[in-house]
Amino acid sequence: MQLSNAADRVFELVSTHPSRPLLIALDGPSAAGTSTLALAVALCLSASVVAGDDFYRDMPEEQRWTLSAAQGVAEYFDWQRRRHEVLEPLRTGRAARYRPFSWRPEGGLDDRVVTVDPAPIVVLEGIYAARPELRDLVDLAVLVETPADERHRRLIARDHSNDAWWPRWSMAEDHYFTSIRPRASFDLVVSGA
Repeated sequence: MQLSNAADRVFELVSTHPSRPLLIALDGPSAAGTSTLALAVALCLSASVVAGDDFYRDMPEEQRWTLSAAQGVAEYFDWQRRRHEVLEPLRTGRAARYRPFSWRPEGGLDDRVVTVDPAPIVVLEGIYAARPELRDLVDLAVLVETPADERHRRLIARDHSNDAWWPRWSMAEDHYFTSIRPRASFDLVVSGA
């Protein structure tokens, strides 16, 4: 990732925005680099970070396989829980507490509780971070774009590329970025390559 260029563009946008706390959504498809950019922003701006993967929605296996792309966008991540347990408290200067999704085979919510301290800048990262239902809480929406072949290479490195689930997941991502949150709807677009 051309991290310094992407981070510099985010810093420039942040410096011109007067709102505090400032909520920034770093959105992008799988393996685009939203987590890496969020870490850089957090380190340089002393921002709190909310990991998008913590809000994956647990659902029965058979339900996941029957969702259309549009339904997947609505169901794969629990935006309601992200909104009520994290963004609303942080917006009012209170700490956010939530149980993250457990990526163990049995799924469900983890037993541990994650606390995100309020900060002048809060970064929400990951796919669907800038979804329309969160628009009233998000001040800046940033799209991290990375070419599909580079994202695929990263997924292979994570040992996810051969999973039968990825084509279905990609259809939902494609639907989101073409029909729900197209490129032109973001405040800033940066390269994650």
